[in-house]
Amino acid sequence: MSDPKDIHEMNANDGSPDGMRRRFCQVAIGGTAAVSAAAVGYPVVAFLRLPKSFGPQELMEVPLDALVEGYGYWGEHKGRQIVVVKLNEEIRAFDGTCPHLGCIVRWESENRGFHCPCHNAAFDDLGNPIAGPVNMPLRRVSFVIEDSVLKIRDTSGRA
Repeated sequence: MSDPKDIHEMNANDGSPDGMRRRFCQVAIGGTAAVSAAAVGYPVVAFLRLPKSFGPQELMEVPLDALVEGYGYWGEHKGRQIVVVKLNEEIRAFDGTCPHLGCIVRWESENRGFHCPCHNAAFDDLGNPIAGPVNMPLRRVSFVIEDSVLKIRDTSGRA
C-alpha cells in the first residue's frame, strides 16, 4: 500500500485535474503575496529615500517678468512645491502642500484661489481656508527681490 504523502505529491506533479488546480492555487497565492508586498513596500521605500541633494542649487529663483497677473508660477525649492502668485501688483508665495493631507493644491486663476483635489478644500488668495475639512491656512513662504529676480528664502533666512 502506498503512503498518502506519495499520492499527494504525485497528484501535484502529474497532469491530472487535481494537480493542475493545486498548482494554479499555489501560483495565484504566491503572485498575490508578491503583489501585496510590493504595494506595501514601495510607498515605504519611496518615503524613506533621501532627497536628491541638499545643496544651494535647489533654491528657487523667478524672474519678475515671468510673473503674470492672476496666474500661479510653480517651482521647486528644496524638495517642496512652491507657488508664486501676482495679484494687484502684489506678489505672494505659498507652500503648495495642503496642510490637511499633504496633497499639492492647484491655483485657479478664474476663482483667484487655491483648490485641493484630494478632499475638495478651497483656500482664498491669501491662503486662508474657505471650504472643506481643512482648518489651517497654506504656509506662506518668505522671499526677497534682488535685481528683478524673486528668490525664495531658505530656513535660515538667506536668499
